[in-house]
Amino acid sequence: MAWHLSLVPALVAAGYQVATFDNRGVAPSSSPPAPYSVEGMADDAVALLNHLGWTDPVHLAGHSMGGWIAETLVLDHPERVRAAAFMGSANKPTAWEVAITTVERDLARLDYDLPPLFYATETLRYLPIADIQNDDVVSTWLSFTADLPVWPNPGRLGQYEAALAWSTDPGRATRWSEIAVPCLVLAFEHDVDSPPDKARQAASAIPDCEYQEIAGSGHIGIVTHADQVAAHLISFFDRH
Repeated sequence: MAWHLSLVPALVAAGYQVATFDNRGVAPSSSPPAPYSVEGMADDAVALLNHLGWTDPVHLAGHSMGGWIAETLVLDHPERVRAAAFMGSANKPTAWEVAITTVERDLARLDYDLPPLFYATETLRYLPIADIQNDDVVSTWLSFTADLPVWPNPGRLGQYEAALAWSTDPGRATRWSEIAVPCLVLAFEHDVDSPPDKARQAASAIPDCEYQEIAGSGHIGIVTHADQVAAHLISFFDRH
């Protein structure tokens, strides 16, 4: 949503041609049978670039799992990337991340749809704790999310399996020093999934990497603080 409401218009206004896409398993893209992997979805991104005829190196921005895909692209296909921004994604595995993703994977394996309010409530973790303690914010959030259709399998299972494989792979962080394209790590102050202290560690391990942090934001800072995110992206891409 944020990509099309704020980030894409801001980038287009700054003179950039922008393409966005939904990963395999996320409608309206197809949901082939699991398993999925972050590496496979990075290959999907390369295939899309080829389909669009974008053969020159591109500016790349990814949030959450999209950031993992961007990270994979700069390592495995550096010739396709001019500069990359990793948002809410660059961190060594945390105990919380592994635990919640395991639960989500196991629920998806059951292939049973819980009440929509369960899925809506689960997303509250993306907000800062101060917002979760605010009744008006929570009520408004749930009014937007509780009526959304349940994410169907096999896409749900494939996505969570890919996320868990990524989150439990300690070796991936050892490759940060191999990154050879300009990178921006953009963190969110109250991000429980990709904590700022972990994001700063990642940025320090990536050669010549820039670090920025959005104050007062949770994991979905690209939605709640879209103008600030867009400003950081444009400033970084303009310099590279």
